[in-house]
Amino acid sequence: MAQCGIVCGMKNLYKEADMYPPIRQLLQEQGFTVRGEVKGCDIAAVKDDALWLIEMKLTANLKLLFQAVEKQTSTDWVFVAIPRPRSARDKHYTQFSRLLKRLNIGLITVALDSPRRVADIIHFPTGNDEKNNAASRKIKREIAGRSVDTHGGTQQKVNTAYRERCVRIATLLEIHAPVNAPELMKTHGCEADTYNILRANNYGWYEKVGRGVYALSDKGRTYLQDNAAENLVIFYRMRAAQKF
Repeated sequence: MAQCGIVCGMKNLYKEADMYPPIRQLLQEQGFTVRGEVKGCDIAAVKDDALWLIEMKLTANLKLLFQAVEKQTSTDWVFVAIPRPRSARDKHYTQFSRLLKRLNIGLITVALDSPRRVADIIHFPTGNDEKNNAASRKIKREIAGRSVDTHGGTQQKVNTAYRERCVRIATLLEIHAPVNAPELMKTHGCEADTYNILRANNYGWYEKVGRGVYALSDKGRTYLQDNAAENLVIFYRMRAAQKF
């Protein structure tokens, strides 16, 4: 399948990331928790036990189809999102929509060409059965572990659930060090893997200053200073300053 004519010329005007806010708003209005860039998915959303995965592209092409079909191993609720065509009668658009239905993939369009950018679900996958396999559970755990969203469709560094926990510990050490893992968990509500995070020290943000006691390293202090405007750092610095 060649690149579809429904979005010709848009690559120079818009970015994939421009589609994320309207899609996120659409899903949040339906009660979903939405996160961008999760385990290789542009957008992942959870509501109760339902897991929706959305792949975004400015051009309807084979790569988009391959990505969507691959995501069907995690859930039957897979959608592709593309810019809204200029005409619903566009031949390439109707052919692409028909093919998606044959593959049991949903379609979302985003009105990038409108001052009011909105997303619409054109059609849903059918005959959906919720999958409860390792892949879907990993995605759901990752969504549950994030407090701050990463903008879908961008190339920015992804704030994974693990990285978020590391940032949280760093901000706590910045204010409350020296402390040990039990104190971080009991007093400040950190997760059960806090000791393993401190010991592994994968980012080099912590330093051991006593038996089981840690403080913020120079590298960790530099990281927090250099990323002071990042939403994740702002969020956890505010929490660290509050009593749990």
